Amino acid sequence: MNRKSFLAGLGLVVAGSALFTSCIERGDYNSNPNNNNNYNHHYSDTNYVFDEEFNVADNYGWAFTDPTDSAYATVTGGSYEYVDYSTTKSSTTVMSTGINVAGNFTVTTRIKSNVIMGLIFGASSTSPGYAFYIDTAGNYSLYAEGSGTTASTPIITSTQDTLYAAKDNWNILEMDQTNGVWTFYINGTQVSSMAARAISGDGFGFKVLPGTTGYADYIVVKND
Repeated sequence: MNRKSFLAGLGLVVAGSALFTSCIERGDYNSNPNNNNNYNHHYSDTNYVFDEEFNVADNYGWAFTDPTDSAYATVTGGSYEYVDYSTTKSSTTVMSTGINVAGNFTVTTRIKSNVIMGLIFGASSTSPGYAFYIDTAGNYSLYAEGSGTTASTPIITSTQDTLYAAKDNWNILEMDQTNGVWTFYINGTQVSSMAARAISGDGFGFKVLPGTTGYADYIVVKND
């Protein structure tokens, strides 16, 4: 487990690198792709899969307590509860998944929060990776994450998606990298795509901003 606290750096600067597309619903969309108690890396045919559904004991070490940062997380009741009571710092937890991020891969998670929570992908020991966020109003955004005193950099600024994102409820976020293109989905519907950026590691996980209580039902990462 790699857990860090970062200064909150979500701004409202418009980034010109994102290519927005018309909304396309996935034909193979599944709101709960496995619904089992598998918490180990495994192979399915020739595809490598990291499947964590938080239905069993905390075998990876997702849980932590940080009184200094007023943050904690625990695996309980079939989900991952992630709480940050601080007013200035955000909190990130990622796991090394063994996924080959140089090739095609997909990461899917089901999350909800009382403020804003993000899916972290592509993190490593030298880079905090990227965050695909969704807030309680159904707005989504994408950031290249910062660390220490370096603020996060917007790639997609906060964008309303009231047609497909549920407000104050669970939402399924998916990020797909195929043939050098990133495609993002909310509840099975494509909301954006762009040329893939450099990814330095196989760390995937979650980020909550200050004052946020968030929950994750599962996270599944696989090579396509």
